[in-house]
Amino acid sequence: MKKCWYFVQILMKPAAYLVCSIVLSLGGCSMLPTAGPAASEIADAGQSEGKVLFDVVEVDNHVISTLRIQPKESFHARFAEGGNPPELKIAVGDTLSVTIWESALGGLFNEAPPQPLPTRSGPATEPLAPESPRTTTETPNQSLVPGSPGPATQTPTGPVPGFEELLGPSNQQPVAPPGTGLPPGGGVPSGNVRPSGPLSMEATGATGDRRGVTMPDQQVAPDGAIGVPYAGRVPAAGRTPAEVQQAIEARLARKALQPQALVIVEKSDANAVTVAGEVVAGTRIRLSPGGDRLLQLIADAGGAKAPVYEIFVRLSRNGITAEIPLERLVADPGENIYAQPGDIITVVRVPQTFTVFGATGRNAAIEFEAENISLSQALAKSQGLRDDLANPKGVFLFRYEPASTVQALDQPIATRAPDGMSPIAYRFDFSDANSYLIADQFPVRDKDIIFVSDAGAVQVQKLFGLLSSVTGPVVTGLLVCRNSNVKC
Repeated sequence: MKKCWYFVQILMKPAAYLVCSIVLSLGGCSMLPTAGPAASEIADAGQSEGKVLFDVVEVDNHVISTLRIQPKESFHARFAEGGNPPELKIAVGDTLSVTIWESALGGLFNEAPPQPLPTRSGPATEPLAPESPRTTTETPNQSLVPGSPGPATQTPTGPVPGFEELLGPSNQQPVAPPGTGLPPGGGVPSGNVRPSGPLSMEATGATGDRRGVTMPDQQVAPDGAIGVPYAGRVPAAGRTPAEVQQAIEARLARKALQPQALVIVEKSDANAVTVAGEVVAGTRIRLSPGGDRLLQLIADAGGAKAPVYEIFVRLSRNGITAEIPLERLVADPGENIYAQPGDIITVVRVPQTFTVFGATGRNAAIEFEAENISLSQALAKSQGLRDDLANPKGVFLFRYEPASTVQALDQPIATRAPDGMSPIAYRFDFSDANSYLIADQFPVRDKDIIFVSDAGAVQVQKLFGLLSSVTGPVVTGLLVCRNSNVKC
């Protein structure tokens, strides 16, 4: 009992208690629970045994300006886009339609004009209109007909038209006696007035129907040519439709009557692009001669099925692949380049997230919900730094940077940098008010890791709590034993 009381007296002395706590804290802090390394431990862990594991960069305005000028992935730069639509060429397997016209009938590709219809016997000059009934009562003159009885002379009751009346306008049809050479019934000679009836085929042969001949659709053969009657095998692959037209016309120039050709590409798999991925309807789309830009093709496929800030457009062309956010494609017209035949456009949904650990209000993988967010926005999404735990001088952001960016920051490349990417730990000192302005300009990227270290006093607090949980019940029990008659 005396020994126990002696032990209690020692524990109750403040000086001894403080000494014991300091000794235990120095030797036993590694055994205390913690969310991660201290700020000093992270700074010291960057290099080990002469090897660079990662670079620790103190973020200031110079670092922000250096990161801003680093080149980003660009369709315009990667594919050397000239700003002009591609010239579409005919390829093997394309389906072509060929139509040929000639300047007159009777050529190679149209029928000869029909022969004129035979004319009926009768007067040399056809009347302009059918004979009209006589409007006057006329008594024949018997003396004019040999051998016929009757008076020697007899004047008709109606007037006899003169030459002027035949040419001039008149409401009455002229009447001509037999034997005058005028048409029966008093019609006007056809030589003076254009006939109202249809002309013969000979008359319309020069201006008649000159319909062209359209050949059946045919595919460009493996030899790259198509067959055209009287022209033979005409090379088509690697040419434009206009060039094929000129080749056909040149081959038919001495055989047909001023031939004119028209070549239309009815179907072409070679001059098409593939749009796939997170679109409403993935499909192959044939390019138009005027050119199609990337956004037009994505719209033709029905558009993206996910929010814009989660969508990336991946373009594969001639063995080169690049990927940029859809929001940048919309915001920067220079990135909305013309598609080329054979392009593969893949719309990819990639939820942008960053991960937060340490002394913050929320430790989790958090989505961007926008194309770009800053470090200040990221910390706000994680409910900020905890004032009872966080070390404001120990806020770190870990990521892999291209070797060119590391060199621009005057930092050494990590010894084992994978694929030209070197790890960096950016450090922020939020005890300085200027750091909040810097954090608002620092961009957070997909899969970044943000870590907020604990303050140094947190470890002492944890140690006292641990000691209190161990010694508290012992001291309480001994005090109860002393003040009671119960033997301990």
